[in-house]
Amino acid sequence: MPAKFDLNDSSVVVIIGSGAGGGTLANELAQKGISSVVLEAGKRIEIADFKNDEDAMFALFTWLDPRTASGSWYVAQTSPDLPSWTCKLVGGTTIHWGGVALRFQEHEFKTRTRYGALTGANLLDWPIDLKEMEPYYDRAELKLGVAGTHDMPRLPASNHCKVLFAGANKIGYKKYWTANLAINSVPRDGRASCQQAGFCVQGCTFGAKWSTLYTEIPKAEATGKCEVRPESHVLKIEHDKSGKVTGVIYVDKTGAMQRQRARIVCVAGNSIESPRLLLNSSSGMFPQGLANSSGQVGRNYMRHVTSLVFAAFDKPVHMYRGTANGGIVMDEARFDTQRGFVGGYNLETLPQG
Repeated sequence: MPAKFDLNDSSVVVIIGSGAGGGTLANELAQKGISSVVLEAGKRIEIADFKNDEDAMFALFTWLDPRTASGSWYVAQTSPDLPSWTCKLVGGTTIHWGGVALRFQEHEFKTRTRYGALTGANLLDWPIDLKEMEPYYDRAELKLGVAGTHDMPRLPASNHCKVLFAGANKIGYKKYWTANLAINSVPRDGRASCQQAGFCVQGCTFGAKWSTLYTEIPKAEATGKCEVRPESHVLKIEHDKSGKVTGVIYVDKTGAMQRQRARIVCVAGNSIESPRLLLNSSSGMFPQGLANSSGQVGRNYMRHVTSLVFAAFDKPVHMYRGTANGGIVMDEARFDTQRGFVGGYNLETLPQG
């Protein structure tokens, strides 16, 4: 049964966010007998609430709170109030994602070394490399059930995937296949295999796609060591005179302010909400915000850059037949300094109405 902890219980670990990071951490702690309170800004819905309906599900779980983008970049100039395609609900964006689970390539850990300085960009190497990350990639792929890894069969090519592959082959590409997806290709971990319904990003009605909503979080709650509090929006992290974190201030679903004490606080929001919270947690001791002695929190934000190409076909493709993120073409993701640009890119298909 899910636990219920007192607001003054300072023995708990407070986890802010219930998505890929927060939900997984809650379960890892619970399995080791460590108590946690997960504070999630959004509501809790279950698989029974999912519908194979793009508009209905976008309205149900996309984070539609008003946002404003500023600066000279394209999005700020054209769509400053564009909603973020993150999810405000228990399970976070693991409900909405397409399941693509790729590893960094070796050269991508050391982009500054490989490409050199880049004018107008703050390009740096990662302090880790592929060899160091490989055991963690293995662990994650096994937990998520990533098809195409560790002898787990790849999922079949979707209809739109077959169109992509035909085009890739025609122009001479060689590295194309169905993507490594965190979607069961066979029944696994108490979850069904993919039924090829095509509405992966609307919430998988079969539970084949990995999401903390119905994997990590229920397992954590079953230990009696985890409490999830939906509709609990954290405003500030507090600390004592020594600088040690003591708890958080949050607004509950009634609009009332609450203080949850904690021995440790884990910030596991998304790339927008985590910096917001750390900056809002400024104090006399930490005037620039928590964990921000470098002044870099909230800077160097980079969106998931995507260029879209739309096409009309003379015959029906039936793009809903198969996984949403079906195939991937990786020929252009290679390390190549002779092409006139830094980095590379993948070609993917994603059906949208």
